[in-house]
Order: sequence, then structure tokens, then C-alpha cells
Amino acid sequence: MTKPDPDAEWWTTSDVAEYLGVVIGTVSSYRNRGQMPEPTKTIGRTHLWSPSTIIAWNEGRSPRQQAAALASYEFVQVSTAVETRDQAQKLVRAIVENKLAAGAQIVGPVLSAFWHLGEFGTGEEWRILLKTRASTYADLEAYLLAHHPWDSPEVVAIPIVAGSADCLEWLRKSVKED
Repeated sequence: MTKPDPDAEWWTTSDVAEYLGVVIGTVSSYRNRGQMPEPTKTIGRTHLWSPSTIIAWNEGRSPRQQAAALASYEFVQVSTAVETRDQAQKLVRAIVENKLAAGAQIVGPVLSAFWHLGEFGTGEEWRILLKTRASTYADLEAYLLAHHPWDSPEVVAIPIVAGSADCLEWLRKSVKED
């Protein structure tokens, strides 16, 4: 998937969605909830944004929102998926060896149904579940995005709100320090 040209004069809603890696309806939802800049220009029903406006907004929002959301939790479970078992094994081995996660589980194959690039699809995937410190999430996400075989993979974190004392202590000892 190619990203829209950052040097273009304008980006349409489709361009913004492609840049963010979301479907067009998500951009409309962001606008309706006041969570993104208003269009710079509207021609008929077509909304246009300056690419620099969207890029600056996106770069300013994600880390701050994620950090605030995770600040009250010590640990998270992070999930992603890949196409093959071998890809999953290679990815989790490097992540755990680098202490970005205490451990990983590979589940699969699983059947996924999804929207991608405005089209409905299904596919077989291998789900990866990683347990890590909330403070390490940004490093883990960056690693996944840099080493994942897909251009725009799903990477999500869910807070671990409780766990056995031994398990949580294992997490503390097994993941790199902040």
C-alpha cells in the first residue's frame, strides 16, 4: 500500500484515510466527534485538507493519547497477526530476546474477517499475543511496525488489570527496565 503524497497541494478524505491506515468512515467519525482538524477547503461535498495539517495533527495526537491511556496500568497485552507460523515465530523470538515482551503466544491458524482499503475480506492468520510493561509499549509498537511483514499491521494493547502475584512479578523481571 502506498501512502498519499505529502507534497500534494490537497488531500481528500480518501487520502487522509489511507495516510492514517483507516477506512473512510473512520475519518468521517473523527470529524463528526471533533477529533481532527476541520477541512481546509470544501468543494461541493468534497473535503480537502493540507497534507501538513493532517501530518502535524496525527504526529501530535497518537503518542500523547496512548501514553495517557496506559499511564494508570503497569502491564499490557499487545496483539498483532501475521500470515504464517514461521513469520510469527521469527517475530516473537526477536521481541522476547530483546526483552520488549516477557513472553508471547502464537495462536492459529485463525480465520479473520475485516475491512481493508474499503473492501471486505477474509483470510487465515496467526495471532500473536505479547505481554509487556505499559511503559515499554511504545518501543514494542515501534519494533513491530519496523519488522512486521505487513505495511500497516494491526497493533493493539489491552491493559492487564489483574493477575497472579507470581505472574506479575515474572513480567516485571522479564521485560527491560524503562
